[in-house]
Amino acid sequence: MTPQQMLEEMIDKATLEFLEIAKEEEEGDYSDAMLSMERTEAYGYSLGLSNAYEIIFNKEYLSNVALDESDE
Repeated sequence: MTPQQMLEEMIDKATLEFLEIAKEEEEGDYSDAMLSMERTEAYGYSLGLSNAYEIIFNKEYLSNVALDESDE
């Protein structure tokens, strides 16, 4: 696995984590402040990885991960 592929995988995982936390927060009617903080942290981590990718490889990487809706 190349460093580029590793960073892409990290971005995908961070994006998925953000989406999971955001969904959990939405389902709880945004009543849990800790989830809000976790969502903000997950978003920042994902954004930071994406920015690092763009700086290192001089191109944008758009993660195409999505939540699996079949779990509902």
